[in-house]
Amino acid sequence: MVQNVPPDLSICTFVLEQSLSVRALQEMLANTEEKAEGTAQGGGHRTLLYGHAVLLRHSYSGMYLCCLGTSRSSTDKLAFDVGLQEDTTGEACWWTIHPASKQRSEGEKVRVGDDLILVSVSSERYLHLSYGTDSLQVDAAFQQTLWSVATVCSGSEVAQGFMIGGDVLRLLHGHMDECLTVPSGEHGEDQRRTVHYEGGYCPSL
Repeated sequence: MVQNVPPDLSICTFVLEQSLSVRALQEMLANTEEKAEGTAQGGGHRTLLYGHAVLLRHSYSGMYLCCLGTSRSSTDKLAFDVGLQEDTTGEACWWTIHPASKQRSEGEKVRVGDDLILVSVSSERYLHLSYGTDSLQVDAAFQQTLWSVATVCSGSEVAQGFMIGGDVLRLLHGHMDECLTVPSGEHGEDQRRTVHYEGGYCPSL
């Protein structure tokens, strides 16, 4: 048996594909033509600000982190499952980002390593870590979970200490080396659309 083989980093990283103010997002979604163009609108390599809405693309699958509004969580009747979706139609794939610390406020730049809260635009529920019978599950719930962001590589040629569009990141909880992840390609298609929280060593680049 081969030991000490690092896991595929791409299954536990997300690309900060786009960030918009909530007002700009609502205007974009209200316009049928812009909505059909998907991620071609806005975003770029702009600096991420608290209060903005973000679109997170899973590195391995190319699909987007979303709130599955038609799928109820098995651990909370008022919560929805969180998974992956191929397109960005509607609000399901958008999350607003908020500071968990009073030292940060809406409109400030999001710094690498900050504690933050993610809220689903479509369901107005928090990206939440829940404890299932045999695993840690991720859902959209009314209970808060504090996340921290660790960058794997930056969308900018110069490291600035702030999150910007194009950054590849991992979502961590409790400043542990455990993160949001998606089952690898060896699992079935349905299983790869689910999102989990897993422990164990994951290499940084």
